[in-house]
Amino acid sequence: MNASKPVLLAYFSSTGNTARVAHDLAERLGADIENIQDRRHRAGMLGQFTAAFDAWREAPGRIGALRYNPADYAITVVGTPVWTAKMTPAIRAYLRETRSQIQSAAFFVTSGDTDIGRLLPSLESAAGRASVASAGFNGKELRDAVIYERKLSALVAQVTRAVQLSRQAA
Repeated sequence: MNASKPVLLAYFSSTGNTARVAHDLAERLGADIENIQDRRHRAGMLGQFTAAFDAWREAPGRIGALRYNPADYAITVVGTPVWTAKMTPAIRAYLRETRSQIQSAAFFVTSGDTDIGRLLPSLESAAGRASVASAGFNGKELRDAVIYERKLSALVAQVTRAVQLSRQAA
């Protein structure tokens, strides 16, 4: 592994929930942060319908230019909302584009009620590797400060452990 930096955090957010978790994680991990922009799916009723339909049929979005190369990082943490029980088209496109550059992957999802366990296999498949850490944040957990803090801290600990293991292996 030739990664020179510990953690890259890449995420897509439409309502702000995934962005909140991403920024909280990035701050605690000292990670660089990549906000994935979906150039295809726009706001409004038609845009939301198209985005949900594309998520359901597992179609990738069209994403904007990326600032960071995952090959420069020991671990890439990827965050996505859950749409129709699937990852967003923007994250699907990101993982397809960066799959060969990701050294190790960790994932988190935000949703009304979908557990990370339901999405983890498809996220790992899209990234081409098993995750070293994962967490899901549902609507209730995002609103409850105590639960949110506990889950966020657990994910930070998992990622930190994975970074330490990657350094030992290098």
